[in-house]
Formats: sequence, structure tokens, C-alpha cells
Amino acid sequence: MNRIHRPKTQLWALAGSALLFIALNTPATRGQDASTGLSTPSELAGIWIATLSHGGERRPFGLAFEQQADGGFLVKMSNPSTQIWDAPIAKATLEGGKVHIGESITFDLDPAAGTLSGMMPKILVPVYTMSVVFHRGTLEHPARVELTAPIAKPAWTFAAGAPVWADALYDRGVVYIGADDGRLHALVARTGKELWVFKARGAIRSSAARAGNDLLLQADDGFLYWLDRTLGTERLKVRLCEKPIERLPPTNEKSRFDRFASGVTIANGRLYAGTHEGHVLALNPADGKRLWDFASGDSVLSTPVITAGRLYFGSFDGNVYAVDAASGTLLWKHDTGAPVVSTPALHEGRVIVGSRSYDLLALDGRTGATVWSRYIWFSWVESPATIRETTAYVGSSDAARLYALDAGTGKSAWELDVHGWAWGHPAVTDRRVFIGTSATPQYVVGHDAAFVAVDRPSGKVAWRFPIPAPTDQSTYGFAASAAVGEGLVFAGAVDGTVYAFPQ
Repeated sequence: MNRIHRPKTQLWALAGSALLFIALNTPATRGQDASTGLSTPSELAGIWIATLSHGGERRPFGLAFEQQADGGFLVKMSNPSTQIWDAPIAKATLEGGKVHIGESITFDLDPAAGTLSGMMPKILVPVYTMSVVFHRGTLEHPARVELTAPIAKPAWTFAAGAPVWADALYDRGVVYIGADDGRLHALVARTGKELWVFKARGAIRSSAARAGNDLLLQADDGFLYWLDRTLGTERLKVRLCEKPIERLPPTNEKSRFDRFASGVTIANGRLYAGTHEGHVLALNPADGKRLWDFASGDSVLSTPVITAGRLYFGSFDGNVYAVDAASGTLLWKHDTGAPVVSTPALHEGRVIVGSRSYDLLALDGRTGATVWSRYIWFSWVESPATIRETTAYVGSSDAARLYALDAGTGKSAWELDVHGWAWGHPAVTDRRVFIGTSATPQYVVGHDAAFVAVDRPSGKVAWRFPIPAPTDQSTYGFAASAAVGEGLVFAGAVDGTVYAFPQ
């Protein structure tokens, strides 16, 4: 995400894959001189270490309090789970035995016990209640393992002319990929030659889908388009949203990081699509007539998936939904506590889906009950899982990892630090797992952007293609999902370049 520029009275805290902020107009003292009361500044100054616990897992976490000339403290955070070290996050004051960090966080200082205790703030742990006790100590800072695999050479590249945030589609020798200027490009998979281009009236943030000889495409102008797959000409369009979609940039305080749109699912002679206005629609593929309309509580960015007459999808309202595919009747919903933008994956009657609660969940497809959950510490799970045989492959945001998990239990087969936001749907072949990563310069986590090929059995990097950081603070790299075909893997980059790499 783009770095958020704030006034000097506002510092940052980190959560998920977005830089969230706390307004820190707090003066150096609160109600009384910071040096008076039951505790003294020397009893707070220094490094404090805690071990967080959740779901049977434990993670270290550190805070450093540096005393300032005004009597207050500058607080620095170290969070090994997301490779954050000594990051300034807030100013703090000491009142008696209370340590106030910013305007919303308070810990209790007990000098006799040598503890600093309280609750982890919601801005860092958005869903669960997590108590914490800090003790003085040091936190090991191991060197980050670099990606040192060979750098791949593209088989071809194509200049789309605008940022590419939309997932690629490979179908029958052709790659279809949309860009922010509203253009959908049809490219010969083997050569990158453009066959045709179609221009919508809004940015394209969703993948195209094929239905017979048609391509179906949702654009930010609020319309769903039917295109002739061979010629790229418009056959039909229907309005899905009442007004064009507005996506606020990350620099905007109200940004929701809603960077993509729902794709279309074709099944049982119907089309199913989610909308930015929070609906899931069933449409007649011949004329676009609405067959039913289900309203969730907020935007539906995930693509609905269907099996055994049930349609599953996530919503920004925090729920995973199951509805009857024939009627649109609600069967169940599961509240994750935070937005769900990940497209569900299906495996042996289970729905595997990520949430901004930091959870990757496996839900019973009949009831919505949790079968297993995997907590991805301090990281939104935006990446849809790809199931191959009995393994689920999924990326993460600030955790910057690609995971291979047992789809039946959630236990790790391996995990790999890929050094950037791994937001896309991993593309998986018999030998490889492919994932793109994105980043922004000077982000507190220190990410890089690259396209990475990983050996499936071992989780080791086979090759990589790094993207240099831009001179400004904009997001760069590969934010969307790749596609595979013709012995190649196809990926669109935020700088508008489409790449084809030998697998």
C-alpha cells in the first residue's frame, strides 16, 4: 500500500496490509507532570518484551520507551512476525502507574513486579481480546533470509499503458487482462501479440470469465459486459451497480483498500457475481435478466464459488455466506469479525477462506461451523487459497509469506518469506507455485516486489523476477493473480507491464 503522509502530530501503527493511523495530538503530559506520581520515568524507559499467545501459538513482541526532553516518551515497536524493528509508532506519557500511548492505549506499570501489562490494542489485534504482560529484556533480531534464486528472463512483455490490478485469464491460447484505463487486452499466449482491445467506461479490476463464446467482464463503471471472445466486440451490457465505483486511494483516511472487484462464476446455466454495493446477483446468461438478488451488509469483492447447489462468498461486512444457488435464500453466515475479500476455495465439503481478522478458516460447507483455523499473525489474509490434491497454497499481506497447508487440518507443510504483499491467487502446476508480490517504498515493514516461482514439494524458490522500487511512494510490483498455460505463466504488474515467463 502507499505510504500515508500525516502531520507530525500523527504517527503510525500497523495492521494487516494497510497503514492505519492513530491521531496522536496527545501532549507530553496528561493532567499532571509526567515526572510525578507513583512511578518515575526511569522505571519505564528501556526495552520491554512480551510473548503473545493465541490459538496454541506464541509470538514475541517488543516495545521500547525512549525518554524525551519534554518528559514524555517516544515508543518504538518491534514485531518479528512482520519484520518490523524499532519502528516509531507513538508518543507516550507516564501518570502514576499508567502508561498512556497515544490517545487510545493504556498499560499498567508495576515497578515492583517489573511488568507492563494490559490488552493488545484493537488497531493491532482487530478481532480477538489478547492480554499481554511485558518484562524487561532484549529481542533477537535475526537476519532476514534473502531470495537468492536465479532471475528469470521474460519470454515476452506487453505494455498495457495503464496500471494492471486485475487478475489474468488464460483460455485456449489467449491471455485476457484488464487495466485501469478500462481496456481489456486479448493477447496471443505464446507471443504477446495483441489480438484485440475492448474499452469499458471504467477501470477494470476484475478478471474476465468465459461463457461459451462470450467473455464476461465487470468494470468500475458499474456494468457487466458480454464480449465476443474472438472479436472483442460488445454483445450486451447490464448495470450491476447504481453508480460508478469509487475506490479511494490509500492516501485517503477513508480508504478501505478495496483494490479489486468480483469476477463472474458460470454454473448451471446461470451467472453469479458480487457487487461493490454489497449484492450477489444471479443472472440469465442470455440477456442479463436478474433471477435473484441477495443483499449482504457491505461490498462483495470476492468471486462467488458454487458446489452442490450452494453458493459461497465473502463480504466486507465480515461474514462468509452460503446461499441456495437456485433461489438466493440464505443458508448460513459465519461472522469472522473483519472484512472478507478473499475468494473461497472448496475442499471435501469445506470452505477455505481468509479474513482481515488475520484468520485463514476452514468452514463446514453445510453449517458454516469452523473445522479449523490458522492465525496469520498481524496479517490480513487477502489471497484466495489454491487447492492442489490435499494441499492449500495461500499468500499473506504484512506477514509476507506463502504457505503450503494441509487442506484437511490447516497444519503447515512449509512456509516461505516472499518479502512482499502476496495478495493474489497462487497459480499452481505439478512442479511449481507462482505468486506475485507488491510493496511500497519506505513502508514500515520493508517489503520488496517480485514475481516468484516456488518448488512445490520443498517450498524453495526456483526463480524470481524482482521489480525495482519507484522514486515516488506508489505501490509497485504484482498485486493481481497470475495465470498459467502454454508452458508459461502470465502476470500483470502495477506499472502496466504484462509479463510471460517460462514456467
